This record gives sequence, structure tokens and C-alpha cells, in this order.
Amino acid sequence: MSINEFDPSQSILENEHHTINLVRWHQQCELLQDYYKAQLVIILQHTQNGFEVITSAGDRPMPSGLLMRQSNPLLDKLMKAPGQGLQVQLSGELDGLPEEFEQHAFILSRPIRWPDSNDFGCLIVAADRDPLVENIAAAMLEPVQVLLQQDLALMCQNQRISTLSMRDRLTGMLNQYGFLMMAPRQLALGRRFGSHAGVIFFELCQVQAHQQTVGERDQQLLGRIIQDTIRSADIAARYSETEFVVLVFLDSERDLQHIIRRVDKSLKQQAMQLCLDANACFFSPDSSTKLAPMIHVTRQGLLSQQQQQNMDNSVQNQA
Repeated sequence: MSINEFDPSQSILENEHHTINLVRWHQQCELLQDYYKAQLVIILQHTQNGFEVITSAGDRPMPSGLLMRQSNPLLDKLMKAPGQGLQVQLSGELDGLPEEFEQHAFILSRPIRWPDSNDFGCLIVAADRDPLVENIAAAMLEPVQVLLQQDLALMCQNQRISTLSMRDRLTGMLNQYGFLMMAPRQLALGRRFGSHAGVIFFELCQVQAHQQTVGERDQQLLGRIIQDTIRSADIAARYSETEFVVLVFLDSERDLQHIIRRVDKSLKQQAMQLCLDANACFFSPDSSTKLAPMIHVTRQGLLSQQQQQNMDNSVQNQA
């Protein structure tokens, strides 16, 4: 399972983002309201559910999280506007006018973009009279527009850094940190739907005694085989230099051994010089065991299995 960067169609209110200071966004709305003597200043985000209020200020502010209808000609026009924004006299825009703006006569707006120039939403100043009278400039929206877009750019940059820190450079899979961050959420979701779960540890080793180490290509090969074998809901990671761990969701316990055999067969077909040690533990949906103990038990089982094999080999050599 790969890690996806932030979904731009997802509301920024759904998760906490340390780079997005919503208090500061609200203060900017208050400053614009005072400057333009406006009745409402609002920041909207276009999400998969429609236009969502992020924050607002005014005589009758809209609550954060309020959803407007999915498709609206006026809001689409404001969001798709050039960077310098639009001034709209609402008497000429009554067709499809959102009910939230029916009491206002004028709108000043600036589009807000993601760092890749895709649409985030818009910044709107709504007033009962023309806000540009008395030599007040529409350009005063620009500093706020820039500030909001800088915050969004910083949020996306932090997300990319976080993604890279959870990914193994060699294989492109999750690393140990990434697995411990992502797998507990997936395990909780699987249990909620009544899925059986299992943890499998794989470790590469060489068949030929004179080959002491496993190469990078060998690790990349096993990582690729594991990812091709598991389903999209499962989570796999390179846990250490030669160890790989998988959280899988199953119909029954025997499926664990089926997965191990498939991975082992594919590995032998592509690299005869390699062998694979594996150990698995099965957990039912009603189990309250946390992920960390599951990992510990499975990994210790693999180590014990390897120690027993080493002892058996020593006995055979002495004989």
C-alpha cells in the first residue's frame, strides 16, 4: 500500500494541519471586513462534497464546516477567476445565486490556488453597497490571498516531507516508522468491519554459504514480490535491512500460509540463490491485542525459528 499525499478534494478542516493557523485566517477576514465595511468576509474551499466554509467574519458569520451545494455558477465563476479576482454586482447574477448571498448587493473576490495551481476555493467580501467607493482599492485582497496560498504551500511541503520520511528509499515501500504510523489505523478499520487479520514477517537469507550478505537488488526483488502478492487493503513495509513485515486481512487462518507459499514460490522462480524465512500470527476480529504486541510476537517467533534451524544445522554438521 502506498502513501498518498494530501487529497485536495478533502476539507482541510477534517484533519489538524500545523501549518494552517485558522485563527490567523479568521483574523484576516476580520481585517478585510473592517477595511471594506463589509457585511461578510468568507473563505471557501471546494471539496468533494461542495463548497465548504473554512472561516468567516461579519455581522452574521457563517459557521466553519457549513456546506453549500456542490455546483453553483456564481461560486464556480469566482473560483475560476484570474488571479486578480472579480468584482460582481449581484443584481446581474441572480440566476443560481446561493441563498447565503441573496441579501448582499456586491461581491469582491480572489481565487485561492493550491501550489500546483489547481483550485482551492476563493476569498469573498460581500457588502450591501459597492465596497470600492471612497478610493478603497480591490488590491487590498492580494496580501490575504498570498498569505493563504503560502500556508497551503507550506502544508503540502510538510506533507511531502512526512511522506518521504515514512518511505524506504531502496524499495519505495513503507519503512518501519511508516508501518507503525499507518498500520494501526488500517487494523482498527478492518476490525470494525469484522475482518480477520494476520502479521507476517519475512527475512531474506542466502542458500549458498559463501554468500554472506543479501544485496540491494535481492531486497528490491522481495519487496516487489510482496507488494504484487498482497491486496490493496494490506500494508507491507521493509522493517529492517533484511526483514519485511505485512499486515494482511484474511478470510481464514490458513490464508496466511497460502500467502507465504506464494511469496516463497515467486522468489525461488526469480532468484534461486535466495531462501526465505517466514513466520505468521493470526488474530480474530474480536481480539483486543494492539499492533505492537502482534509485531513483537510474530518477530520473536521468526527469531526462535531461525535459532532452532541454526541448532539443527550445528547438530547435523557435528554428526
